[in-house]
Amino acid sequence: MVQLKERRWEVMEVGEEFGPIELAVTDHMIKSFAYAVDDYDPAYLSDAAGTGRLGHPTLLCRDARDVIRTMYDIASGGGGLHAKHECKLYGCPHLGEQVVLTGRHVEKYLKRDKQYIILESEARRKDGTLLLRQRSTHLRGLKPGVARVEAAAAAPPPVPSIVGVPVVEVGVSSVTVGTQLQPIVKTMTQEQFTVFAGTDWKNIHNDLDVARSNGLPTTLASGLQTVAYISELLTRFCGDGWRSGGRMAVAFVAPAFLADTLYTSAQVKEVAAEEHATRVSLEVWCENQAGKKVTVGTASARILSR
Repeated sequence: MVQLKERRWEVMEVGEEFGPIELAVTDHMIKSFAYAVDDYDPAYLSDAAGTGRLGHPTLLCRDARDVIRTMYDIASGGGGLHAKHECKLYGCPHLGEQVVLTGRHVEKYLKRDKQYIILESEARRKDGTLLLRQRSTHLRGLKPGVARVEAAAAAPPPVPSIVGVPVVEVGVSSVTVGTQLQPIVKTMTQEQFTVFAGTDWKNIHNDLDVARSNGLPTTLASGLQTVAYISELLTRFCGDGWRSGGRMAVAFVAPAFLADTLYTSAQVKEVAAEEHATRVSLEVWCENQAGKKVTVGTASARILSR
């Protein structure tokens, strides 16, 4: 039996390799994820197109991020936060597939006396076909009680962050710079937090006492839940052009707390031709009911012929 290390920045090493972890894409896995991120795209629930049921484009992000469990006890080592996330999508996992997850620590540094570690990980089909490649920046070594973050005050739904521009839901090759994507709205529940984070150990997502001991007023969403919201927005906009060929780089700049309502949107910043398609580059964000942004970043996807 492998002796797992304590998850502390001081013992983490650049160059450590993790995995492989092999897992099956099951009906329960797909449906649980759909529930946790409140995204019931018909492609996840049935095979109406006859090409096989799909998992969410970001279905494997969480498990690939946690691939360090092959060497570390991820419930140990004190507090930490997921600070940034980048991902590249090459295809969606299908129901019944076996996928293989691997990862490696690629960078470790101190910034303003805070401890950061960067993990690169990927998911492949058993035949080696790449599905996902990602880069996660984690802040380690948080001491209990240091967060001291206030929950957002209740407020009427904000006006869209961008006013006076075209707003669309489905992309076309003639889309113009400045166009805003129709926002999607989510009000988050504890059940969704717990399903997404799992119950392997108590943490700031699934346990109120742990959240409060870290200076938080209540539990909060995993950053990757907001990544899934942005992915849903871009799937609606670009369809398969997002599922295969999508790119995202975001920072988690503020917590999204239990019962917050999040508004997820994007604005087109660049449009360029790319191999029989049009690639759009966008500014993306999630903001709460008080108009405070909790996740910000950039993304790009292809608009395919419809």
